[in-house]
This record gives sequence, structure tokens and C-alpha cells, in this order.
Amino acid sequence: MTLRVGIAGLGRIGRGLLRTNYTQSAGGRFDICVVCDVMPIDQVAYLMANDSTYGKPAFSLDCDGNDLIIGGKPVRYLQVDRRRGLPDDDTCKALRGFELDVFLDATGTAAIADLRAIIEYKIAKKVMCTLNIGGCDISLVFGVNDHEYDPDRHHVITASTCTGNAMVPVAFILDKHFGIDYARIITIHPALSDQRVLDGYHAVSQLGRTCAASILPVNTNVAKSTALVLPSLEGKLDSISYRVPTAIVSVLDFTATLARNTSRDECVELFENYAKSSLAGIIHCEYGAWGHEKASIDYLGTEYSAIILMNYLVVSNGKQIGISLMHDNERAYCCRALDILGLISRTMM
Repeated sequence: MTLRVGIAGLGRIGRGLLRTNYTQSAGGRFDICVVCDVMPIDQVAYLMANDSTYGKPAFSLDCDGNDLIIGGKPVRYLQVDRRRGLPDDDTCKALRGFELDVFLDATGTAAIADLRAIIEYKIAKKVMCTLNIGGCDISLVFGVNDHEYDPDRHHVITASTCTGNAMVPVAFILDKHFGIDYARIITIHPALSDQRVLDGYHAVSQLGRTCAASILPVNTNVAKSTALVLPSLEGKLDSISYRVPTAIVSVLDFTATLARNTSRDECVELFENYAKSSLAGIIHCEYGAWGHEKASIDYLGTEYSAIILMNYLVVSNGKQIGISLMHDNERAYCCRALDILGLISRTMM
């Protein structure tokens, strides 16, 4: 069975999902039948064919009438504003005809009522969201808790966040083997589209400052995202994010107080074992190149959720651990979201 998928929202993540789907498999890993956004179709084709971060795609791309032509395959395009709500409007009726297995909301503005309406109005059997919002049936981080997915109970799913997918595997390993009493997470994140190019108004005042000139402190939900998947860490985490003037690749700096003593050697062995076994392809132990440390841009396009910088892993006084990791905050996240689609597909066969 080939999973029939629809996508709403063709910003960085929505376009990244399309790009990854057709990069991983020439004909598309999944059958993406329909996509929706507010842009004219020619703008979508233009942005996908000319990506300032990743360059030109490995597949052909064009548009013809109401279809995007991706790798020679037509994908229906609906120019709609999903932020105006769904219940029984023209968009809902148009989507119903595609008989979707999964509707993937990548708008970044999803409301739980609208996601549940997708199922209520029989647009799709399942809904997956690329945003952590309250009221979803389960938050999944592939490689850590995907075994908890129950197709009979979980219909509205969140694929956590890019930073959640990076932090959860590392926190899972540490909490399972040592216990975490407290941890502080600092994320250093590339600029996002909600920031201003020049100083101007923004509801979050510091995000109104020109994104190219400053490092901007903002709130982040990575602590909450982590605890949603690992409930044992509820109340034990806090976090802050700094937006920096780069295009891609995030850094997470993680400092924790563990429940029992350990050593650097034990932690190194533990992470390396996981990277070669149950979390292969999810985490990666990085030691640099020819004795030199890499720069963040060197991880552009990498598919690992978390790349642990092993030379900077420290353990002090037995219970204090410091970890730095990097990840391509777009590509890696899109890979994990497609992995969840693969999980859903296997349970529908």
C-alpha cells in the first residue's frame, strides 16, 4: 500500500517535506496527492526549484494549470488560506475527494479543533502536525517512542518539533541509564521567517529587530516538547533559545544534573553503542575531520536528529554532564516526519 498524503502549508517545512519525499525515492516515498498554501502555484514552483539553502532539487519541477509537476508526477495544488478555518467550507469539500490516508498540517498555525475537523469531515483517516499543540492524541519522536503509537487510538498526531527531535533521543538515553534530576537546554537557532529583515513591529518585540544584526533571546518549547515524550522529565527541564543570523543548522547546549554517578568514558561508550544499534540513523557521534572541528554549515543536509559533538562532552563531579549537539533543523526534522508516515503506513497495510 502506498500512503496517500495531503499537505497544508508550504513554508520551509512543508516544502522540505515535499523535497525529502522525492529525494528519498525517485517516484516519491509516499503518494502526495494534494498540497495547499496561500501562494500562487508559480511561486511555489519557483521557491522549490530555487532554494537559497539547499540549492536546486535532484528532481525536475514545473507547474501546469492546477498541478505541480514533481519528478514528472502531477500533484494537485489548492490555493487557499487554511488559517480561516475548515468546517464544511469549499476547501473541505475539495480535499474530501482525494481519499487521503494522512493529512499533514505544516502551516505552523494549526488549531486542535481544525485538525480534528479533518477527520470529522472524512478528509483523511489520520492527521499529523509539525507543531506541538495541546489536545493531540500523541507526540511522537521517531526512534524513541514510536512503539507507543496505537492506530486504534491515535488519530491526531504531532511529530514534535525540530529541536524536540534533537533533544529527546539524548535525554532518553541519559534518563534511562542515569536518571536526570534537572537540566537546562540552550538552543542556538537560525533566523526564522517570523523575524524582521529591518527593524519593525512584532508582537514579540525582540523579533522585530533586524535578524542579520543581533542575537535575539526568545522563549522555546523544547523543554515542554521533551517532557511530552518523556513524562518522567516533567518539571525537571527549562530552556531558552537564541536566534542567530545564520540560515540553517541548530545547536543545542545541554547541561544536566544526573541521579547517579557516571564518567565521561561510560557516556561515550553509551552514546556510541546507541548510534550503532537502536538509534542508528537518529543520533551520530561526531569527532570532527582530520583532527579539526567542523563548522555548523558542514552539517547542511544531514539526516541525523542529533549530532553529538563528542570532543565537547564533559562530566564533572560524577553527576554534572554537559553535551553540545548540532542538527539540520529542516532536513533532519523532515526525515523524521516521513519516518512517522512510514510507521502509519505499515499499520494500515
